[in-house]
Amino acid sequence: MARAQPSGDVSEQKRPVITVRAVVLGVATGVLLNTYTNYTGMVLVNSALVKSQLPMSVLLPFVGWIGVNLVLRFFWPRIALSSSELVLIYSMSWIVGTIPVAGWATYWGGIVSSPTYYASPENRWEEFLFDVMPWWVLPQASQGSITTFYEGLPPGESIPWGSWVGTLCWWFSLSIALVVAALCVSVIFQRQWEDAEKLTFPLVAFPVALTEGFDGKERIPAMFKGGIFWAGVLVVLLVYVYNIITYFAPNLPHMGIYDSVRIANKDVIIAEHFPPLRLRIMPPVIGLTYLCNLDILLSFWAFRLFAIFKEGFINRVGYTVGYTGQQADAYEILLLESHGAFVFLALWSVWIARGHLRRVFQAAIEGCRSPKDDGLIPYRFALVGLGLSTVFVVGFVTYMGLSLPLAILQVVLLYIAYFTIAKYTAASGFSYLFPVAVRGGRIIESLIGYSTFTRREVVGLGLVNSNMFFGNYRIPVWPSLPHHLKFFSSEGRRKRVVWTIFLAFSTCFFASMLYTIYLGYDNAAQNLGLGGFQGGNRNLYNRMVSIIVQADKTVFDPAKVTVWVLGVLFAGLLTLLRNRVPWWPLHPMGLAFQISQGSRTYAFSMFLTWSAKHMILRFGGIPLYNRVRPFFFGLVVGYVTGCALSSLVDYIWFPSTPHWTHGW
Repeated sequence: MARAQPSGDVSEQKRPVITVRAVVLGVATGVLLNTYTNYTGMVLVNSALVKSQLPMSVLLPFVGWIGVNLVLRFFWPRIALSSSELVLIYSMSWIVGTIPVAGWATYWGGIVSSPTYYASPENRWEEFLFDVMPWWVLPQASQGSITTFYEGLPPGESIPWGSWVGTLCWWFSLSIALVVAALCVSVIFQRQWEDAEKLTFPLVAFPVALTEGFDGKERIPAMFKGGIFWAGVLVVLLVYVYNIITYFAPNLPHMGIYDSVRIANKDVIIAEHFPPLRLRIMPPVIGLTYLCNLDILLSFWAFRLFAIFKEGFINRVGYTVGYTGQQADAYEILLLESHGAFVFLALWSVWIARGHLRRVFQAAIEGCRSPKDDGLIPYRFALVGLGLSTVFVVGFVTYMGLSLPLAILQVVLLYIAYFTIAKYTAASGFSYLFPVAVRGGRIIESLIGYSTFTRREVVGLGLVNSNMFFGNYRIPVWPSLPHHLKFFSSEGRRKRVVWTIFLAFSTCFFASMLYTIYLGYDNAAQNLGLGGFQGGNRNLYNRMVSIIVQADKTVFDPAKVTVWVLGVLFAGLLTLLRNRVPWWPLHPMGLAFQISQGSRTYAFSMFLTWSAKHMILRFGGIPLYNRVRPFFFGLVVGYVTGCALSSLVDYIWFPSTPHWTHGW
C-alpha cells in the first residue's frame, strides 16, 4: 500500500483557533493527567509530578502530544493537529495541572475527612473543636462512611458517595467563585500586562515555539530539524539514558548532575547556623527562564545569597524581634520582610496600571460598544463578576468561622497572593514562584496574634489557610489564566475561550476529587502516600487545639509590624532606584521571594541562566540570543523525555522498586 502523502491543501487551510476536537482532547488530557498523577503519587508513591505552578504533570503530556503529532505529520498529515490545537491542549492541561496529589487533591481528601476518624481523648479535638467546626463543608460521617474510607471498603460493599455530595458541591462552588475572580482579574489587567508593561510571557513562548511549524507544508517543523535544539535535548537526555543503564548495571557510577535533593545532597554549608546554599541544576528552570529579563534573574539569585548571610548572621548573634514569648527568629524576620515586599509588588502593580484601570471603569460605564472595551469579555461583566465572586468568597469564609473584618482581611491577603503570583509568573517564566506566607494566615498570626480570636475564628482561620482550601502554594488556575488569554487573545469567538476554562476546570475538579475518594475506599486512605494523608491532616487540627489551650496567646506586636513595614519600604526603594537610575540592576522581586521554596532550591539554576544569557548578549547580541533559544527549549524537552523514559523503564522492569527522577 502506498504511504499517504502530505497534502498542501490541508496545511494551508485556515483552521479555527479553537476546534471541537482540540477541546475534547484538552479535557481528556486533563482528566488523564489528574487520575494518573493521583495514582502514581498516592498509591505507587514513586513520583512528585506537581511541584510548581507549571508542573511536570502538564509538561509530560504536552511533550507526548508533540511526539504523537510529529508521527502524524509524517504518516497521516490530514489528521495531524494544528499549532493552535496543540497550544489549546497545553493550556487547558495547565489550567487543571495543579489540582491532583500535592497540588490540592491529597490535602483536600485528608483534611476534610480527618476530624471524626482521628478524634480521641488524647488529642482533645472533640472537646475544643467539634462544637465550632464548619461541618457543612466536611463529609457526613454517618454509617461508617469515614471509617471505611480510612480502613478500606469491605468486600461486596459499595462506596457511600452520598456522604460526599455536600462537601463536593460546597468546595466546587468556592472553587468556581475563585476561578471567576481569576478570569475577571486577568481580563482587567491583560492589556496592561501585554501592551503597557510588555511582560515577556516565557511560558507562552515555549509551547508556541514547539508548535509553530505544524501549520506549514513541511512534514517536520524547522525547529526539530535544527542541531541547536537537539543539542539542548541531548545535554540532558543522555544523562538520563546513562542512568537508566545503571538500573541494570548497579556497579556503574550514577551521574547525579540533575538529581533532586531527595536522592542527592546538593547543599553547601557556608558556616554554622547559616542556611545551606543549594546547588540544584534544574533544566526546565534554566530553559523556561531564558526569556526572563536579566534584572529579574540577577535579583533572584543575588537576594537569595543576601538572605543566606542575613539569616546566618541573625542566628549567630541570637537576635530576635517581638515581645517575650512570641519573638520572631531569623526565618520569621525574613518572612515578614519578604511579605512586606510581596504586598508592595501587588500595590505597585495596581498603581502603575491606574491609567489603564481608569479606562476599564470608563468602558464599564459606557457599555460594551465603547472603543475602550478591548478585553476578552466586556469590562462591565469583568468588574461585576469580580465583585460578585468576591462577595461569595467572603461569605464562604465567614460561614467557616471568621468574623466579617477578619474574613475581609483574609480574602484581601489571598487575592494579593494569587494576583502577584499570576503576574510575576508571566513576567519571569519561573514556575517555582510561590506566594510568601501562602494565603497570609501566618502573617495574621505573627502581626495580630490570636489573643482576641474566638475558638470559632481559630478553627476557621486554620481551615482557610490549610492546603485543602483551593490548593496550597501551587495555585490552581490563577497563574495559568494570563497565559491562556495571551494564547487566544486574537480568537474571534471569545465565548469559546471562556468556556474552555470552565469546562476544563469543572471536569477535572470532579475527576480528581472523585478519584481521590475512590482511592481512599479502595486502598484504605491511611495507606495513601504524601502529606495529606500521612500527618499533614492531623497536624492541622492538633495545632488548632494547641493554639486554643495556650495560656499566653500571641498578641499584636509593633516590632514585627515594623519589620513588615521595612519590607514594604525596602521594596519601594528598590523600585525607585530601578526607575530613576538607568544602570540599577536589581528588581524588588528578589527581595519578595528571598526565602521562598523556589528561590531556596533553584537560585543556583537561575544564576546559571543569568550567566549564560549575560554572556550571550554581551558577545553575540540579539542575533545570537535568538539563535540559541532552541537550545534552552531543548533542555526542557530533554528533561521531560528523560523522566518519561525512566518511568517507562520502571513500569516494565522495576515496578516494585521505582527510581526517583523528578522532585525538588
